[in-house]
Amino acid sequence: MHLSVEDWVVVGGYGLLLLLIGFGIVPRIRGERASEAEEYLLAGRRLTLPLFVATLVATWYGAIIGVGEFVHRYGVVAWLCVGVPYYLVAFVFAFAIAGRIRASQTLTIPQQMCLLYGQQAGRIAALVMLLITIPASYLLMLATLLQAITGWSLEIALVVGALFSVAYLYTGGFRADVLTNALQFVLMYAGFAVLLGFCVQRWGSPLQMWQALPPAHRSVPGLLGWSGIAVWFLIALQTFVDPSFYQRCAAARSVRTARMGIAISVLFWLLFDAISITTALYARAFVPTEPLNTYPALAEAVLPVGWKGVFVVALFAAVMSTLESYAFLSAATVGHDLLSEIPGLKGRYSVRRLTQIGLLLTMGMGIGMAGLIPSAVELIVRTASLAVPALLFPFVFGYTQRFRLPKNRVAPLMGLTTLSAAVWMLLGELRLLPGTWHVVQPAFVGLVVGLGISLLWMRRNHGTVAVDGF
Repeated sequence: MHLSVEDWVVVGGYGLLLLLIGFGIVPRIRGERASEAEEYLLAGRRLTLPLFVATLVATWYGAIIGVGEFVHRYGVVAWLCVGVPYYLVAFVFAFAIAGRIRASQTLTIPQQMCLLYGQQAGRIAALVMLLITIPASYLLMLATLLQAITGWSLEIALVVGALFSVAYLYTGGFRADVLTNALQFVLMYAGFAVLLGFCVQRWGSPLQMWQALPPAHRSVPGLLGWSGIAVWFLIALQTFVDPSFYQRCAAARSVRTARMGIAISVLFWLLFDAISITTALYARAFVPTEPLNTYPALAEAVLPVGWKGVFVVALFAAVMSTLESYAFLSAATVGHDLLSEIPGLKGRYSVRRLTQIGLLLTMGMGIGMAGLIPSAVELIVRTASLAVPALLFPFVFGYTQRFRLPKNRVAPLMGLTTLSAAVWMLLGELRLLPGTWHVVQPAFVGLVVGLGISLLWMRRNHGTVAVDGF
């Protein structure tokens, strides 16, 4: 993508604003009545409703390039895959779990698992959590964007992107993450609204665009099929164990803030999906391009000097908001849940210092993983396939009395679900699965195994399995 001097000024201004917030504003904010761990990891549990919504909404769109690719391939049905399932699960999370997270006073999911099931389960949960929080996929997407506008090698782009993204997190902690997310929230909506406006100006109304689409891209279920749509409803279950949801609920000012924050965020997600999916449909109708290049190619085709920089900033904001959040979550997992339990380190170093060490370690691992598996989609799918089934059932059932698993069974449950998904993934890679079994995703194998074992052990623990609300 070619950028003019004016575009570079906009991009440079974005970078300076992030540094101003991270190093100029955040250090001037003083926490009230909070421990050092709560202050650094959860911003003192004083997250207000507007900031809660801004940081949660921004964190949810790190794979925005993938959304453009999906819409280009399958059309309007994308909304039923990357939108609707997540709205539904988020609403359930808001009114069934969010308040309980805020009331529990724990800092992380592994700590909550430790509280529910003991230290062994907490440690295993921390290791599993690293699989979905090390931000390798988002580092790769950020590096790819940097490559596209600078011409740097992937290795240089990875290192520069990583260093810039975590510099202010190192000193400012979660508060720096939240405040930079608030800026990124505004820029995301502004950039995509600008792109949509210029599309309408050039090619006409969305109705005219709709008529120019191939018929398959206007129908439901279209090329994807109902089974393909159903898959995404299962994938959306990962929301229940998404650490960014947990962290923000734990950091909320009150139970009401956590519940209402998620509900309001769903409305903002719906709005952003409407804008981003509509723009991607314009690209499919009028701009010949590769699916993965949907948004950059559309911006190149319709945006004039200066405005192209605004949209590039929107892409950076969407990716970096998620990268920052997951980088800090992985650092908290290493520092608070793993390093702080080592006898030689426990009590010798503060949670803040151990989390800072964790930030450096996990970003190093992220760079290595991004270099070894240079596919953002593959990184997300592989890590989530192993981690989500392992955490989902013990975590969700742990908030009930009747369905809570016996403490001595949780560690084996997490191990068996992860192992089953990993073995299935390996068999698929080695082409050892019979017939058409290769189309079954490892995550589904893990979910089936996890649910089956959970029901079996709950039956032994409680005698019967009956429906019990939260």
